[in-house]
Amino acid sequence: MEQNRTPERTAKRATIFAVTSGKGGVGKTSLSVNLACEFSRRGHRTIIVDTDLGLANAHILAGIKPQKTLSDYIDGKAELAEIIENGPCKVKFISGGSGVKEMANLDDNGRARICVAIEELSPFCDVILLDTGAGVSKGVTDFVTLADHTILVTTSNFAAIADAYGIVKVVVQDGYQKPIHCVVNRVRSPEEAEQVFLKLKGCTERFLGFDLNWLGLLPEDSSVEGAVLKRAPFSEVFPGSVAARYLSKLVAGLERYLPNTRPAAPAAVRS
Repeated sequence: MEQNRTPERTAKRATIFAVTSGKGGVGKTSLSVNLACEFSRRGHRTIIVDTDLGLANAHILAGIKPQKTLSDYIDGKAELAEIIENGPCKVKFISGGSGVKEMANLDDNGRARICVAIEELSPFCDVILLDTGAGVSKGVTDFVTLADHTILVTTSNFAAIADAYGIVKVVVQDGYQKPIHCVVNRVRSPEEAEQVFLKLKGCTERFLGFDLNWLGLLPEDSSVEGAVLKRAPFSEVFPGSVAARYLSKLVAGLERYLPNTRPAAPAAVRS
């Protein structure tokens, strides 16, 4: 790996988090990018891989114009180190390629190559975040299965809750047994988030025998949309926002799953 593109290799293995949702438009990609930034601010070497193949847009929210993507890697036009970009907050970034039909229709072998590449990144960082696509296709479930933990994003919208249950059902019926942590996005109150989570948790326990973990919530906050317009993470351009404070709580909850790391104290603005 090139030193200017990747962190120094260590003997440790990164913890892989897949951020997923049953339904599009629930804020999954925004959460992925901002989680990556917050992990990095806390001193964890972080790489985000946009695995929403063919429709990747995390680079837009990160304010990056990638020169090469996973598409170039799959086509043999670039080595793994060559597709790693420098993102905000010292996060390393790999784009999945946007508007690439071949990537959207990638076969099992192609996805397996990407999974191997992700594992190859592991000694070079502490955290790998996979921004998956929405839905229950193999292009989503393969990356969820690869991860050590899944972060399931939903809103209070009935269709979003139903589709969130759908992705859990598919992976659990395929034998998935690793933790799934729920984040309820764009809520007006903690009570609203709790109601959504309890409804979803009740369904997964009753019908699937699977116990969802509660990670937290992100409130409705105009700063998030403002950051999208600026093509930058909301936690970077609006560090004092309510959403940024709740984001810090989410990452604090995830840090417990990072073995043998000594996280840096969050910035004063987070307190």
